[in-house]
Amino acid sequence: MELYENNYIYLRRLVPQLDGKRDAQVSSVDRGPDLHLEVTERCPYTSSLLLTHRFGPGPGAEALPDLRVRIYHDARVAEVLPDTAPERLAGVCAGRLAQTGTLAWRWQVNRFLNRWLRYCLGEGHAFAAADPQGSAPRPSARRWAV
Repeated sequence: MELYENNYIYLRRLVPQLDGKRDAQVSSVDRGPDLHLEVTERCPYTSSLLLTHRFGPGPGAEALPDLRVRIYHDARVAEVLPDTAPERLAGVCAGRLAQTGTLAWRWQVNRFLNRWLRYCLGEGHAFAAADPQGSAPRPSARRWAV
């Protein structure tokens, strides 16, 4: 469970506010590809989101790793969902992936999520919280220690 708890902590650092006001956001840094976040589902105790890097401009840009993640707010854990496309993960996870949905697969992909979130935070990615007045988000210049 420690892995899932750490994933939650890193996700909350990356996305401090999942308030329902913005379903899609982009984090840009000086170097590296943009990080895209899309909230796909909000429930009282969970949120589901799609998190990916986009390589290149426009809608035809390659999106890797394209992870679907569920956040359990009450338990304060986050995990990669089994409906994440396995072909998207095969190229980014080291070695051969176990069969989707098995305990070995869950360990591999959630460990990858953990490392990737730490990398994103280290690069300076963050999705800014909205202003209380509802104006546009302010860019974050903070760098998170990981």
